[in-house]
Amino acid sequence: MNFLPICSRALAFSALLLLTAPVSVAQSVSKPAILQVFEARWDLVEDRMADVHAVGYGRMWTPPPTIANENGSQGSVGYDLFDRFDLGSPRKETRYGTSEGFRALVDAAHDAGVAVNPDLIWNHNSFRDRTDTGFLNAGGYPGFALSLPGDVNGDFHDPSASGDILGRVSGLNDIAQEKTHSFIRHPTQVGNPNNIPAGTFFNRPNANNARLYPDQGLGGVNVLDGRGNPTTLYSFNAANPLAGDPVSERAIDLLMRSVRWMVQEYDVDGFRLDAAKHFELQYLADFDTASFLAKRTPLLDGSPNHLYSFSEVFDGNKSFMQNFVRRDINNGNLGVVGGNRDALDFSLFFALRDNLTANGAVNNWRNIRNAPLDLNGDGLMNGSQGVAFVESHDSDGAVLNNVAHAYTLLLPGEAIVYTNADAISGETFPRPGRNNALGGFFGDAITTLVGIRNSHGRGDFRERWLDNAFTPNGFSNVYVYERSKSAIVGLSSRNDNVTETRTGVQTDFAPGTVLVELTGNAANPTVDPSGTIPDSVLVDANGRINVSMPGNQGHGRGYVVYGVAGPRGTLNVTSSSVIEGTTPTSANAGTVRIADIEVVTSPTFNVRLNTTAVSLPNPSGAGTVRDVHADGDTAIFMIDGGLNLNGNTAVDNVTPGSVSYGFEEFVTTRTPGFVWNGSANVGTGAGLYEQTINTSALSEGRHYVTARAFRHRNSASGGDGGPAVYTDFKKTIYVDLLPADSTVDSFLPYTSSPNNPDNRDLVVRSVDKTADRVHVFLDLPVTASEASIIAMAEANQSRAGYYDREKFVLGINGVKSGNHTVTIVTYE
Repeated sequence: MNFLPICSRALAFSALLLLTAPVSVAQSVSKPAILQVFEARWDLVEDRMADVHAVGYGRMWTPPPTIANENGSQGSVGYDLFDRFDLGSPRKETRYGTSEGFRALVDAAHDAGVAVNPDLIWNHNSFRDRTDTGFLNAGGYPGFALSLPGDVNGDFHDPSASGDILGRVSGLNDIAQEKTHSFIRHPTQVGNPNNIPAGTFFNRPNANNARLYPDQGLGGVNVLDGRGNPTTLYSFNAANPLAGDPVSERAIDLLMRSVRWMVQEYDVDGFRLDAAKHFELQYLADFDTASFLAKRTPLLDGSPNHLYSFSEVFDGNKSFMQNFVRRDINNGNLGVVGGNRDALDFSLFFALRDNLTANGAVNNWRNIRNAPLDLNGDGLMNGSQGVAFVESHDSDGAVLNNVAHAYTLLLPGEAIVYTNADAISGETFPRPGRNNALGGFFGDAITTLVGIRNSHGRGDFRERWLDNAFTPNGFSNVYVYERSKSAIVGLSSRNDNVTETRTGVQTDFAPGTVLVELTGNAANPTVDPSGTIPDSVLVDANGRINVSMPGNQGHGRGYVVYGVAGPRGTLNVTSSSVIEGTTPTSANAGTVRIADIEVVTSPTFNVRLNTTAVSLPNPSGAGTVRDVHADGDTAIFMIDGGLNLNGNTAVDNVTPGSVSYGFEEFVTTRTPGFVWNGSANVGTGAGLYEQTINTSALSEGRHYVTARAFRHRNSASGGDGGPAVYTDFKKTIYVDLLPADSTVDSFLPYTSSPNNPDNRDLVVRSVDKTADRVHVFLDLPVTASEASIIAMAEANQSRAGYYDREKFVLGINGVKSGNHTVTIVTYE
């Protein structure tokens, strides 16, 4: 139940009675935060996956990966889309790289346990329209007709039309999803009467277009589609892409096909639907059909891995936004298409922006508390819908940005942190984001909150304090809420240096529990120069605490979070060396990896977690007090997204959505710090967990290690019965058992002069994708020794340049016909 707190000591007892009512819904959970990362090439994001892993994000939202014009689109952010089936190629890159670069990013993210949601453009194509005669004659957009006999606008709306549905958004050519023109839109055979009308360059038949179609010969899944009609869902043939079957289809069918192709070709995990309010709602049912059962690989328990997507609906009306939410997939009835899509919470965004301003006199939490879209579904703040965000590439957010994130990141459900890496210059769009989303030079305010979300983001939402709660048109600069038995969040919207204290704040914590301040603000002399905010508080006999919240003047960190302590310790991995991260500066903060990477070269290695006995600051101010429950009663480990590495028959924990999903048990050594003998804790406080791993079970390259140690909470063994609270310890490792393996990929004439066979590009591919430097020597003398060849490479001779994600190129002039010997020196 949602209960407005009593803000008077005299009435506190009635508040206690009301708050003991049972909760009739399942325990609310905060999903790992979503990182929106823009203005970074795919290879940079891939390299920084070690930082993403270290912080603990669970999903990434990337910009559109498709090209914006036929020659590549390094100047375009990606919303002016040209071809839905072209993600860039060598020497025709998008702003972010190539198709293979995007694929490598997704693979690295999955290794780090991070899902990937690229932007999906269904409303429009680029700016050019039928009035551009040259573009029209060339054939227009691949798969679309710019103009047709009998319909001058072809697959689009009139380029001069206006309106949310029929008109252009930001000048972009608006697709008419409702039209029924039917063609083979990516033709493969010359002369087929069903082919889309071709231009001089685009929409011409090409046998390679077959790869853009599912292979009906593989069989399909018969379902009732998102509109309730019988249909068959087909898959693309990964083993033989050219076995695809071109069929006649409408424009909306092409859009649906592009969704399923993107999922099965690149293994993405969902989408962010751009400009969703600008096409008719009915076509979201077609998106659901295209998305349904699209992922090839199931979850670890064998159940389907459903896409999760969310729409941009730039509107603060919750009833209108509700139309874009559909969460009704039923694993018990997979013959009926359901949806798993959500909506960005613009209602909450506007409320945060307008009530966490530079003017504390107008910053009223009463205008924020009922804003979340989450409340519009079942009336509860339980994370059932809505994606909370503070700012984005389109819109600047609240002035009190840290406070807004402290509010959203501890809520149940989904929440986003936006960062603009600023690694690609020359644009005022996208908007600036959080420059500390991955930590580093600009501080740890956001990374700390993301960590608390992971460690303490379970337990039902309880609103605990709002000033003037029962006063019509009341005002409150402070707000306190609880994640039941996990954490108390105290927030101030004041812009001065006044610390607000509210006494007798009711909680669900057991009397006598010591809660520690988790953000570090209480111990920060800039935030609390007078030392008035306690590092810990004691829950009194009635379950109450006092909460002190700093004003925001001079630091913008007007929040505290008190919660039960988690385990403490260190994680070590057997390694031979370290690839050190870079210490960031203000100039390179968004462009360098911070995390170290430990190199594993031995046939086996050991993952070892040592936990220590936990003592907390004494709330009375005298010394410390032991917290034996924080010593931890168990720990588990995971490498990548969940691999079987401890010798058991399968991954040990496979329940989707659980705090242990994908984790393995430590079986080499397992000695918890908290040990219950049936009547008392007999643990020493120090825990030791070890697992010996066969290195050959891992591929060459990077892998991501997590050890998760849990606070003891089991009420059957003396715990308080609260939801899981844990501490994650993380490492990134680099497996290097084998020499780098490279091979010649092609040796073709320059694309700029294809008829001159004497000048050629020698392209080398890194087979294991670990190379970062390649030297190529053509026709060395047979007498050349290995030492002399290495010496030439060390002198930087014949160094190949970047060509693609795992490819390097060296241009060679004057190549004569006949056989040639290629010598490759590869560095990792």
